[in-house]
Amino acid sequence: MPSTAVTSCYRIFGGFGNPRPYLADHPRGARFCGSFPGGWFVVALEQIRGHALLNLRSSERVQLPDRVRIRERFYLDTGADMHLKNNTRKCPVFVRTATMSAAPPAGGGAGACVVAALTNGPTNIAFWRPGMDCWSTTKTQIRADAEDLAFHDGWFYAVTPREELFRYKVSSRANGAIKVRGHGSTLYESWQAPLVSGEIVSRYLLPSASGKDLLMVKRYVHPVRGTWRFQVFTLLQQQAEGGPAFCRRFYRMWGQVLFVGRGCSKAFDTGSRQAGCIYFLDDIGRGSVLQQKHYLCTDTGSFSCLTSPRHPDEINHCLPKGIPSETSPWIWYLQ
Repeated sequence: MPSTAVTSCYRIFGGFGNPRPYLADHPRGARFCGSFPGGWFVVALEQIRGHALLNLRSSERVQLPDRVRIRERFYLDTGADMHLKNNTRKCPVFVRTATMSAAPPAGGGAGACVVAALTNGPTNIAFWRPGMDCWSTTKTQIRADAEDLAFHDGWFYAVTPREELFRYKVSSRANGAIKVRGHGSTLYESWQAPLVSGEIVSRYLLPSASGKDLLMVKRYVHPVRGTWRFQVFTLLQQQAEGGPAFCRRFYRMWGQVLFVGRGCSKAFDTGSRQAGCIYFLDDIGRGSVLQQKHYLCTDTGSFSCLTSPRHPDEINHCLPKGIPSETSPWIWYLQ
């Protein structure tokens, strides 16, 4: 629970009192953009700059660039002929949501760690790995309103409100830089307008507990009642003319508990055959992140994925409610 005063942490299972998870670092005023198992977070220490990887368990910090390298191609008219020119410039980057492929290695080596981020600015998605002085981008651009992204089976995936699915593969170049190739597709017969006037429909991406499936969770926020239902889908790849395409199928949520949040969703196997459960935070965007002065902390809780007519799906407001945060939405701390 970030704040300008002190970052607090509450344990979901076993009550919200002591003992609470130990925090070696209490960043004040930071905006949290994503989290990764092992206590790692992607943060903006100064809201729109000072991006870093931060470990709240060990206080380790890895600085992230505040600029992205943009490559442009243009024609230069010399009067007698037209010449195609390449130009590279560095532009400020503003990270909205981010995730990682692996934890950063000790000592700052390259390793398998790659950070992907949904951004605002001249590009809407950017990638970084240790050793790079700037974020890198790709020719396959994504819409500015992309909602969430996740790493699954060697690929970064991102989804938009119209349920366009983009995936990106990052590989290393000999000079230490990275190469990113991307593909975009629309989920077949998936998008539909909200059923209730003024309703917000939001999407999260995450791997299933087994790691086998890529899941998309749809959250429905009523204009008066707040969050009132969820749907969970597995995204299946199909071969189509022009390249791979994806479709969605309803996912049976037996024996799993999901924690959903921007850049911090995680699934766990409960070891039982009971109906699944989804825990959620108040992280639905209401306008541009650049313009937000406070973040609501009231529409939180859990959703029971019960399908029996005698036990309809229901919301349980089991998480603490707090005053609006002036720095960041709440985020899942994955120990």
